Amino acid sequence: MRPLTAADLDWAVEAAAARRAALAPHAPRFWRPAADATERHRAFLAHLVDDAAALTLRTDHGYVVAVPGERRRVVDDLVVSAPAWETEGSALLTAVLDAGQPVRLVAPAAEPERRACAEALGLTVTEVWWHRDLPLVQVRGEGGKVRLDAPGASGTLVPAPPVHDPGGSVLLVTSVDTAAALAAVEAEAAERGATVSVVTQRPDDLMRELLLVEAGHRVTTHFLEGSR
Repeated sequence: MRPLTAADLDWAVEAAAARRAALAPHAPRFWRPAADATERHRAFLAHLVDDAAALTLRTDHGYVVAVPGERRRVVDDLVVSAPAWETEGSALLTAVLDAGQPVRLVAPAAEPERRACAEALGLTVTEVWWHRDLPLVQVRGEGGKVRLDAPGASGTLVPAPPVHDPGGSVLLVTSVDTAAALAAVEAEAAERGATVSVVTQRPDDLMRELLLVEAGHRVTTHFLEGSR
């Protein structure tokens, strides 16, 4: 293992592009790469490689970028070839855990080896994201309205990450009581240009899980946290 440097950027962005391409079939709209994803990602990685506060490491078949925050270190980027998760992936994530802060990691449902590696090191799932593609309807304009509310549900329209392009904004739902309320806020979001709905769930909230299954949502990602 050694530091990730500017000399590694071509290799790193190529590995990340391959990962994005592999994720896309599992949720074609949610995970669709942006046309300029590689250029954007290269610029972002170059900035973090030069940032002394960021932890940037690589092995032969993977790399990690972790950014410190007030309460935890966020693994912003972790790309590992599938056969190397139990060895190099584990070593990279261990190095982040050893840096001295609690760690937060995102694990797409389509990458079970990533979650398995994290759980083997003691991280646990603290949040689950579910998603559903919204109908593409006649957009009446966002009109500057970012927060959407319906009786029993609320959410926020947010832009997709720069390296992904779902064709519009994303509805992030953080409060929902009934399927009808979810449908109402999703319908308004679609009219305002959102193409995907994402609903957050605590792992122990089985009622919300049942609601989301019945509403046609699928698990997209798990967020794991832990420390040494």
